[in-house]
Amino acid sequence: MSLHFIQLNKMDPASAIGLTGAIIGAVDVISRSISSLMDLQSRYKSADLKVSLLIGQLSTLKAALNQIAELIDANLVAVPRHQQLVDDLKTSVDCCEAVICALNDRLCSLHRNEVNGLDTLNKVRFVCDEKTMDYYQNLLGNQINALSLFLTALQWSDTILF
Repeated sequence: MSLHFIQLNKMDPASAIGLTGAIIGAVDVISRSISSLMDLQSRYKSADLKVSLLIGQLSTLKAALNQIAELIDANLVAVPRHQQLVDDLKTSVDCCEAVICALNDRLCSLHRNEVNGLDTLNKVRFVCDEKTMDYYQNLLGNQINALSLFLTALQWSDTILF
């Protein structure tokens, strides 16, 4: 989806900075989660499909958030009429980040020992805890769908209003 549809010239700089900061924070957590998942994937082949799907979702979300951040930096500068739009976009990004942080916390809770990666108990927990991985994958998918709907609505309103 092309993000050039928003043709906003001005917006409150503090809001743009806050939104960009939220996106950068989410991208950072996504990067750490992807790294943890790739590490787990390389060690435990039985979790391969679930981990691959999560890596794919997180990578796609990371790319989309980076594009949104570029769009904000390039186009959203000091237009008070678009303040609510920016606030709503920030809320959407914050919700994505909340899910990503919860997933990252779950990944970090798997205690690793320095020599062998996960200890035996946590290896079994990770591989057998399919419901939890499904739960996070569904939450993440829901947030991605909500963000996608928001951006689609922006694109549609852009073609009608501009």
